[in-house]
Amino acid sequence: MIASLRAVGFRWLWLGQLLSQFGNAVFLIMGFWVIQLKSPFLLGIAGLAMAIPQILAVIGGAVVDRYDAKHIMLLTDLLRGTAVAVGLVIIALDPQASPYIIIAVIGVNALGTAFFGPAEAVVLPLLVPDQDLAAANGLYSLTSQMTSAIGAGIGGAAIATVGIFAVFGFDLVSFWFSALAIFIMIRYSRPLAPKHTASAETKRPFAGFREGWKMITTMRWFVTLLPLILLTNFTFAGGLILLPYWIHHDLHSTAFWYGLTDGAWSLGMMIGSLNAGWLSRFSLEKTISVSGILQGSVMVAFAFTHAPGVDLVWLFIGGVCNGATNALIFTMLQRLIPEAIRGRTFGLLITIVTAATPLAVFLAGVSVSIIPTIWWYLAMAITDVAFGLSLWRVIPKNLDGSSGSVLAPES
Repeated sequence: MIASLRAVGFRWLWLGQLLSQFGNAVFLIMGFWVIQLKSPFLLGIAGLAMAIPQILAVIGGAVVDRYDAKHIMLLTDLLRGTAVAVGLVIIALDPQASPYIIIAVIGVNALGTAFFGPAEAVVLPLLVPDQDLAAANGLYSLTSQMTSAIGAGIGGAAIATVGIFAVFGFDLVSFWFSALAIFIMIRYSRPLAPKHTASAETKRPFAGFREGWKMITTMRWFVTLLPLILLTNFTFAGGLILLPYWIHHDLHSTAFWYGLTDGAWSLGMMIGSLNAGWLSRFSLEKTISVSGILQGSVMVAFAFTHAPGVDLVWLFIGGVCNGATNALIFTMLQRLIPEAIRGRTFGLLITIVTAATPLAVFLAGVSVSIIPTIWWYLAMAITDVAFGLSLWRVIPKNLDGSSGSVLAPES
């Protein structure tokens, strides 16, 4: 992994994103805590602000294909930094507006990510030699997970020690430093391939995803599991957005423990992802199923344990299971989906499986005045166990795509 840092352009991009992602992790922990103090309903609105722009990643990818990806990265970081600066000025003038300004900044940041992410995927191969690309991707992913875990822990402590203005200021500096790093990176990047004039067919919205959808429908096992996948993502989106409310109102604990608990989940995700390679030596269908069932069992324990320190441990174990499951399913899909249509298929898959997220986070914020928060975590447990048991029955036994149990016959 470290060898990829010898490429100057990648090194600058990595440094910029290291600080930017860390600043964003601290900001989100602070933001969600401040918002839930104002109103749990606003937590749902904040979740919407963060989730809805994810759907626009499809549009972001199309824009990146038409324009210079490096300049899109630079522009989005400059705009996100400017949004934080404007928010900081408004809060200084009217501190009571802070929850609403935080929601607006979260929305702008998520919108920028919808364009920055696809652009980043295009630019990264231009920064390192081909033989170092896998190492660069691995280092990038590991760094993202580490900054989320550490930033979450520090974010909880930052609320009590340095305050909201310092967190805003640090997030502002992190975005603008990232923009500077990208500006320097551009000098060391290989040029992008010339943009070809799009045909009338490819200019149509989502036209490029037809083959992706056709590929998805050939995976009969995935289509069978799709309703349960959507339901599982629905319960997890709602439960995780309510975590600061759960820590504060149900466990009667502090922002510090919220940061540690959220960081434990991120750390568990990182460890689970890192061990996916070792776990892939075993039967994939059984490993993924056991991981899902174990995660559901852990969420039951999390729901009924009203001690912050113990809940932190449960969420860490749940994160390990979740990280391993996601990585193993991703690996399985990579083996099944032909390389020629892998990009558009994965883009469509992400859009489909996250389609229920905006509704989930909104309903979660509304529901706290109607039902106890514990029911969201029990719902997470039930859907996890159901997902694991269903996987055991329908997941493909043959991962090379040659078996009829894996792919439906062509019509």
